[in-house]
Amino acid sequence: MARKVVQHRIVDLTLLLIVVAIATTLRSALWPTDSEAVANVATPIGSVLQSWQGHIPVLSAILWAFTMCFVGLGVGRLGVRYSLYPAYTIMGIPVFAVVAACVVGSIEYMVLAAAALVMYLATRSMTRFIMRTERFGDLSLAMFYLGMLPLMLAPTALLYVALPLLVLFVRASWRDLAVAVTSLLLPLFAICYWNWCAGGSFMAPADTIYSNLLTVSEYRFFESLNFVTIILIGVVIVMIACAVALTVSDRYSIKSKTRVVLRFNSLLMCVLMGLFALPSATSALFVLIAFPVAVVVPLFFVRMGVGFTETLYRLMLLAAAVNVVLLAF
Repeated sequence: MARKVVQHRIVDLTLLLIVVAIATTLRSALWPTDSEAVANVATPIGSVLQSWQGHIPVLSAILWAFTMCFVGLGVGRLGVRYSLYPAYTIMGIPVFAVVAACVVGSIEYMVLAAAALVMYLATRSMTRFIMRTERFGDLSLAMFYLGMLPLMLAPTALLYVALPLLVLFVRASWRDLAVAVTSLLLPLFAICYWNWCAGGSFMAPADTIYSNLLTVSEYRFFESLNFVTIILIGVVIVMIACAVALTVSDRYSIKSKTRVVLRFNSLLMCVLMGLFALPSATSALFVLIAFPVAVVVPLFFVRMGVGFTETLYRLMLLAAAVNVVLLAF
C-alpha cells in the first residue's frame, strides 16, 4: 500500500526542489517580510559572510538557490545510499525544501548557504559513521562541521553543550564522547588561536560567542506566523510525530542502526527547535531544522497508509505554495 507514496519519481521531486528554490529566493529578495529582514547577530564567520553579501547581493541569492538544490538532493539521497528505511524513498527532498524555505526565510543568503552546506556535511558524516564505518574519523568530521555553526549563527552556540549529551544518547562510549567534544571545540579553538596570533586575547572569540548567544535580535517567532504558516507547521509536526512514534514502536521492520540515526536526528531536531527560545534566534534556524526533519520524516511515508500520507503530503505542498504567495503581500 505504501509503495505509491515512496516511489515518487526523482525527476518530479528534483523539479519541485528547483521550483521551490527559485520561487522562494525571488520572493524573499523582492518582497521580504519584516521577520526575514532581521539581521543575524554578528559572529566571527557570519559577519564576514554578511560583508560579502553586501558586495555581491545578486550572486549571493543565486548561490543560496543553488546550494539549496544541492544539499536538498544530498540529504534526500542519504536514505537510499545508507538504506535507512524499510523501503526505497526520497521524500526527504520535498520535506527539506518546504521546511527550509517555505515557512519563513531570511535574506542573508550567504549565511544560509554556508550554514546549509556545513549542516549537510555534518549530517552525511554522522549517518556514515553510524550506518557504515563506526570510525572515529567520521564522528570527528561530523562534530567538526557542527562546531562551525556557532561561528556562523549565534543561537547555535548552545550546541557546544547539547551535542556531547546527544552523542552519549546514541553512542554510550567515553571514547566517542572524547572524540566528539574535541572535534566540536576545534573550530572555536582555531579562531581563538588565530586571534591570539594577531595580538588579541585568546579567549576573546569565545567571550564574543557567549555574548552573541544572549544578544537580543529583533526577530519574533510568533509575529512572523500567519494562519497558513501555522497550518503548514502543524502538518509537518504531525508527520514528525508519526515518524518518531514509528521509530519507537516498530522494532521489527527498522534496523538497529537506522533506529540510532533516527534517534539522534530526532533529538537534534528538538534541540534546534528549542533555539527559537533564545534571544538571538532568527528565521535562519529553519534551514538547520530542515536537515534532521528530512532524515526523520521519510519513515512516515514508508510505514503509514497511502491515503493518509498522500493527503498530508498534498496538504503540505498546498499550504507551502499559499504561504509563499501570502508572504509577498
